[in-house]
Amino acid sequence: MHGVCSKSIKAGRIWGLLGQGRARQAFNRSYAAIPEPLRSAFSFCVQQVRQYDYLNYVWVVQMPKELRPPLFALRAFNIETALVADSVRSKESVVGQIRFQWWRDAIKSVYDGRPPNHPVALALAHVLHSPGPAAAAGAAVNTHGHVAPDGGETRWSSGSCNISSCDSVGGDAASRSTDVSFDASNGDRGTSASPFRYSRYCFKRIIDCREADFLDPQPPLDLQALEQYAEGTSSQLMYLQLAAAGIKHRDADHAASHLGRAAGITTLLRGTAIHAASRRCYLPVDLCAEARVSQEDVYSGIVSEGLRDIVHNVASLAKGHLDEARRLASRLPTGAAGVMLPAVAVGRYLQALEAVNFNPYDPKLIREQGGSGSGSAPISYILAVKWHHLRGTY
Repeated sequence: MHGVCSKSIKAGRIWGLLGQGRARQAFNRSYAAIPEPLRSAFSFCVQQVRQYDYLNYVWVVQMPKELRPPLFALRAFNIETALVADSVRSKESVVGQIRFQWWRDAIKSVYDGRPPNHPVALALAHVLHSPGPAAAAGAAVNTHGHVAPDGGETRWSSGSCNISSCDSVGGDAASRSTDVSFDASNGDRGTSASPFRYSRYCFKRIIDCREADFLDPQPPLDLQALEQYAEGTSSQLMYLQLAAAGIKHRDADHAASHLGRAAGITTLLRGTAIHAASRRCYLPVDLCAEARVSQEDVYSGIVSEGLRDIVHNVASLAKGHLDEARRLASRLPTGAAGVMLPAVAVGRYLQALEAVNFNPYDPKLIREQGGSGSGSAPISYILAVKWHHLRGTY
């Protein structure tokens, strides 16, 4: 069964409502050691992820309590940069450029220990200048288990990708700072809290890719361009999540690159209808030309065999990366499987998309797999995340 019923959606909402009290208690326990000004900053991060990225909120709250703060801070940063384009009402592109530059300056200030007075920047500064966990995500993990893709045989075509490395590079001038200071040294157990376990290049790459997409709203020319955007955003976020868990491992980086590309491409597919309403299209130009599907067809939601073929090709690329990420599961170190749990939502969406014959406008698909920030999700998805987490799979 590829989809879920409406009752499951309602049950997910009820589950979410019943869990709000427990979520507040869990928040207080997870952030008890954090000073009060910073607790407000982390509370903001949690609410941002819950509102705008609920599918990922579901798996982050399953993580050990010491790992939740950095994960929420990182995902809140991703949300803030993604929302820049939506928040710019002016047609002047310079307004958006100013906001992206503010985030570049903010990240440099965060690394320098002088974050601007913004809750996400304050949370990131605390995370970067705190000692990292020794594979904190290691609870309930089976590093020797073989992970097979969900579902049975499908008509996916294969795809290939190149793996990019994440090196640290410099940033830009600092912006105004807050009176909250951050000391890179930490006396606890003689550890040193170096912010450079988090690659500054990953933050920079996310901002650069978001800005390039904002300045040039044309569809990607081909699958490679689409893949590069996913690698520059979702894969970089995956690298940062591994750093948060204290994981530095070649196979883990390899899996994160593949899963990031799968997640990024799937997110764009998931948002096809929403993008079309804003006259945006992320289906590759060359595939649209070959299938004789115009941008106006995409904007109007016209479902043709050509459109299904295009979506199938894009989904196949995502599925190939997902399969490769899962193939590497048995080679990952302890703790890595936890931060790979975004694979659950990716796999479920791709299965559901195939079930509707690759129609991204299907109302049931959008209703049940849309991933909107509504603070709810199908209970079957929530249980699937819990099941994978307990088994140490993804």
